[in-house]
Amino acid sequence: MMQKSLVLGIETSGTATGVALASGGKVLAELTEGSGCGHNEVLLPLLDRLFKSTATDVRELSGVGVDTGPGMFTSLRVGTSTAKGLAVALRVPTAGVSSLWALARTARPGSEEVLSLIDARKHQFYAALYLRGQPAIPPSLRSAEQLVAELSSKRTGDSDLVVAGNGAGICAELLEAGGVHVRLAGIEYPSPGVIALEAGERIRKGLADDATAIEPVYLRRTDAELIREKKLSPGR
Repeated sequence: MMQKSLVLGIETSGTATGVALASGGKVLAELTEGSGCGHNEVLLPLLDRLFKSTATDVRELSGVGVDTGPGMFTSLRVGTSTAKGLAVALRVPTAGVSSLWALARTARPGSEEVLSLIDARKHQFYAALYLRGQPAIPPSLRSAEQLVAELSSKRTGDSDLVVAGNGAGICAELLEAGGVHVRLAGIEYPSPGVIALEAGERIRKGLADDATAIEPVYLRRTDAELIREKKLSPGR
């Protein structure tokens, strides 16, 4: 089964592992499996199932897309490392896709307004507001209070704000209390199919990334980095 253009999408930003194949602007197949913290044990077998279910071969790939985060630190590294390895070995272009943008596109495929929220714990959220496909609030780490203050100046209408991501339910009550009327999209993590489609579009436009340079986007330092900094600066 030879495809004119076959792009793989890998999504590992949360507690599930997702893979998909897209061609010609359409998703051919999509598989998602709960993996908790065991993405490294789930990803390769899931890829094998994906190729077998579509009667394709990894050597037919013309591109690779991967969710670069923000999200869970270790799981993102599993996804990006796998994508980089495939792209380099197969000598095909690759594209890193923000989990916040992929969430927005999963929730609203068009260009409507959507707020992407990922629970960053410690009463904070990875957040981005997209208006007509453009980041009105760029991907960043914010508290619910900061979001309420910023949303009031960025939004132009009074319609309900579509909110997607695993932080949506946690933050919804606080947003409502701040005068922001929300509508939950019911989507916790990006679709791997959207990752494949977005990567395919970027590759076709000549906007592929350097595979060796793709790294997870954390938006804040890891706990290990904070502990190391504290040890190096005990008096602070």
